[in-house]
Amino acid sequence: MKPNYHLIIFLVFIVLVSTLNYLVELNAYTPPIANTISSDSMTVMQQPTPSFEVIDYPITPITLEERCVDEDYQKVTCHQLQNIQTGDVLITKSTHSLLYRHGHAGVVVDAEAGLVLESLGYGTSSRLESLDKWNYYPAVKVLRLKDKNNELINELVHQATTHYLDIPYNLIATKNSLKMTHCSDIVWKVFQSIGIDLDSDGGGIVTPYDISQSPYLYEVQSYGFSKSRPW
Repeated sequence: MKPNYHLIIFLVFIVLVSTLNYLVELNAYTPPIANTISSDSMTVMQQPTPSFEVIDYPITPITLEERCVDEDYQKVTCHQLQNIQTGDVLITKSTHSLLYRHGHAGVVVDAEAGLVLESLGYGTSSRLESLDKWNYYPAVKVLRLKDKNNELINELVHQATTHYLDIPYNLIATKNSLKMTHCSDIVWKVFQSIGIDLDSDGGGIVTPYDISQSPYLYEVQSYGFSKSRPW
């Protein structure tokens, strides 16, 4: 009896895709570890266990965003970002397309008004989005310039709102092009315009992970990221 090569190839394909999908979902969100203070008479929980579940929501035919939902599968905030400052960089790994966990990035251009410069996806252009939506991402980092001053941040905001709005989205946007951009590219371009290169590996294309590893930034807050695995 001849082996059914079509069936074998199909099964291998299914196993491969399932494995890759598992790797993409692995460590997507790491719940905070509840710290305890124990004594002979009682145990005090310092950090409660989160009362939500993390599920995928489609935002394009190929792109999914993880969101927090309650027991009725209604979207809820996963956390509450605190003391955000203008010029802060926001990074999440809660976005993936097909089998690639690329994440998402934005830069806060007005903390008081809650406005973030972002580039979202095909069919859109770079624009100002609500800071509040970042509370719905399970995994978020807030990063801040190590050496910052009011003059530098004012120039950053001026550049962002004058030169980097309404640029069409394209995933293959490169650093030297102002005709197209994507989420981490627009963040890189804005900071580069004030002389700060946030790309930690210096490649032709910058990713949210590259920015998260920049030596010019330090971590202010982190939610849902594993301390033992950066991405």
